[in-house]
Amino acid sequence: MALIQKDEIGVKEYGNEVTVAENDVAKLMYYLNCVCRSVNCNDDRDLSRFIDYHNWATLSRDDQKKLLALCYTFSPDVFEDKVFFQSETLCRGAPNRLYEISQVRHQILCVSNIVVAGRNRQVNKIMAYTMPWMHYVYLQPMKGLIESLSEQERPPQQRLRS
Repeated sequence: MALIQKDEIGVKEYGNEVTVAENDVAKLMYYLNCVCRSVNCNDDRDLSRFIDYHNWATLSRDDQKKLLALCYTFSPDVFEDKVFFQSETLCRGAPNRLYEISQVRHQILCVSNIVVAGRNRQVNKIMAYTMPWMHYVYLQPMKGLIESLSEQERPPQQRLRS
């Protein structure tokens, strides 16, 4: 007796073009927003203020530190080839695209759950991205915000007189 299984996958493009401020905090909040659209973060109400990238200027310095820690926790390497896929083909000329998946059986395509920071999260969507997008919204802003926050913590230099 043979087992015949037909895997059907319903894939639908999700989302629209957005405008993100030219600011490291705004870009990281947008990145986190993409993460939360891809994996279920509804059980973490504290995340909601860190994904509203239009209101990036309302984050205090302490909030910016928390944002940095969240983005480190939800870093791309956690999602790579499970939820996030680097693919120029799937992006079709855009820097990134989100896709809604109705049923997934092919393990190479996507996982149904992912563990992030010790919590099991359901995968709702997958995201295709290009490396320039990842540099723009994650890698460069992480570096920039780290430099900015550490610069603010340095004591002012004393002026010396001769």
